[in-house]
Amino acid sequence: MISVLFMLSWVVLSVLFSYLFTAFSLSWLSVLLWLIAIVISFALSFGMVFVILGVWPLFQRGDQTKNMRNHHLAMSCMRLVLRILRVNLHVSGRENIPKTPFVLVGNHQSNYDIMGIKPFIKDQPMIFIAKKELFKWPVIGPYVRLLGNVPINRMTARSSIESIIAGIKKYKDGVPVAVFPEGTRSHSNTMIDFKAGALKLAMKPQAPILVVSVYNFCKIWRGWPFKTIHAYLHFHPVIQPQDYASKNTQELSNEIKAMIQDKLDEFAQLRG
Repeated sequence: MISVLFMLSWVVLSVLFSYLFTAFSLSWLSVLLWLIAIVISFALSFGMVFVILGVWPLFQRGDQTKNMRNHHLAMSCMRLVLRILRVNLHVSGRENIPKTPFVLVGNHQSNYDIMGIKPFIKDQPMIFIAKKELFKWPVIGPYVRLLGNVPINRMTARSSIESIIAGIKKYKDGVPVAVFPEGTRSHSNTMIDFKAGALKLAMKPQAPILVVSVYNFCKIWRGWPFKTIHAYLHFHPVIQPQDYASKNTQELSNEIKAMIQDKLDEFAQLRG
């Protein structure tokens, strides 16, 4: 939806500006002006997408967490951004994604992890426990809040607990919730220590856990726009409540981290 609108706008504006700048004449100067027209049209079309995201929340009232129209719009924008950034996304284990609410747990490499993961949860309004700074971003912030995502202040323990409690309430209301136990981006294919307390989001309500391994998202932007980045996602088989009933948060955290690490090692071998 958004991708089609973006491409249509880009083409129309490119043709319009090319005509205004050069009247479609053929010369070295015209070629340069055509390139400038294409760049300007791209910027304006991308800006249009942000304007749509910024204005849309103004027309929404009440709790919109379960409004799939809003989530589909967000997913369309996410797919567009990854295309523009020339990300070739390789995904495995999609058959493991539950049809009913769950808690998603994964490693966290960059701001683009969410853009890679969310579009594959097509039929449920999955939300994220996300850093509070994201909610303050111009244009994007109001839409992040509109989707029902839960802010977390990573600097205070009390805020973290409150965010986990809010996430549990969302899950009990029938909404899948995602959390990154590292607590911050690793900016690499090497994980940092997990905060075991994050697993309480799943353990308290006895939720099924969908583990996802994220690889190479840390390299997005490197070499852009001349280089395609191959990024990888793998959705592991769901961990059911009975599978972790006898474990504490640290034991479950260690188990999940080991699952993710095994897949990261496999991806590293594939990439050579």
